[in-house]
Amino acid sequence: MKKWVPSWRYVPIDYNQQVGVFEDISQKSLFTNNLNGEKIRIRLNNLYSDVPMRIEHMTVALRNRISGRLSQRIPVTLNGSEQLEIGANSWVYSDEISRQVSWDEDFVVCTYFKERTEIRSVCTTSTAYSWQSVTLKGNFYETEALGFTVKPQLTPVLAMDPYPNQYVVGLCEISVLTGENPVLIGMFGDSITHMSYYSDSLMALLYRRFPGKCALVNAGISGNRIQKSFPCFKGMPGEGHQFGIAGKDRIRQDLFDGAAPDIVLILEGVNDCSHSIVFGEPEVPEAEDIYVALRETVSQAQAMGSKVLVSTVTPFGAFGDPWRDRAEGIRCAYNDLIRERHPGDDWIDLDAVMRDPEDPHRMQEGMHLGDGVHPNWAGGEKMAQAVAGKWFLPGSGYIR
Repeated sequence: MKKWVPSWRYVPIDYNQQVGVFEDISQKSLFTNNLNGEKIRIRLNNLYSDVPMRIEHMTVALRNRISGRLSQRIPVTLNGSEQLEIGANSWVYSDEISRQVSWDEDFVVCTYFKERTEIRSVCTTSTAYSWQSVTLKGNFYETEALGFTVKPQLTPVLAMDPYPNQYVVGLCEISVLTGENPVLIGMFGDSITHMSYYSDSLMALLYRRFPGKCALVNAGISGNRIQKSFPCFKGMPGEGHQFGIAGKDRIRQDLFDGAAPDIVLILEGVNDCSHSIVFGEPEVPEAEDIYVALRETVSQAQAMGSKVLVSTVTPFGAFGDPWRDRAEGIRCAYNDLIRERHPGDDWIDLDAVMRDPEDPHRMQEGMHLGDGVHPNWAGGEKMAQAVAGKWFLPGSGYIR
């Protein structure tokens, strides 16, 4: 039976403010694919905006990873029109594109914004490995010799992020219609997932091991909590909206809208341990409160037919901050509940994988970005190796 499977998908972030403005701007984006199929569709994104978005034209081409050969561009249409108009605060699938796709062909999407377009929601990644996107001045239909734009000028809000990132405007998913039965893996969590050092490392490992047999999508939001929605902080740009609503309340839209993952990997809770203290909220959750929210999230995913694999929360930094000891106490107690009660269909102790053997409250040196909390490439690969070694060895049963 044929079905639509996302080849690439990230969460559109609600910044609750203007991120930037595009006018006479082309965007060229490359997305890694591991699926075989016969049709393509793109989910166009204009969430969190109160005005429609017009894309003058968009094309998709396939680039073979082995030869580098690029196919002819195919226009993307919506309701038969090459001018794509996405309604206010909405996302919508493009018309279906009939085109054979092979697992070793990646997607190249070119998008042209002719009119002045206010940007309020984008998808981001810190790694630029599984996908990347650049913006250029001018119309790619007319010439390939386009000048790169300077990020602080085009999207000043994103340029303020202390961690470098790539972003893509106007789309948030590429799906393939396949008659095969690939395994869809959804990763759900906070910045450790969203930044993609962990998810991209796992994706690279699985795609090498299982060509054409699986797809991995990322449903992380930096700063997200599983129990509570974003802290409403007046001094923060966008008043904290970019941290997203509670994980237990967003999992259906951000991970299950369009296709249900066969497997869901959940790593979330570090911000639940700290944000209420840092932002001065009147109620600080106990470990049990966070665990109850985790269990609710797991139950929702299981009810949708997914196998759910849960991780303990890795160590975080903030050494010397007055709130750290209390937050660390909550994290350790939360992890103990995961170890004792084994939520989901299985669990893994990534805390044990990543902590310093000399000090279990610290992440190992050389495994983070210098802040003690966010894995770098070495840390992401170590986490991915642990996860793949437990759940995704050939013959393990999780990937057919």
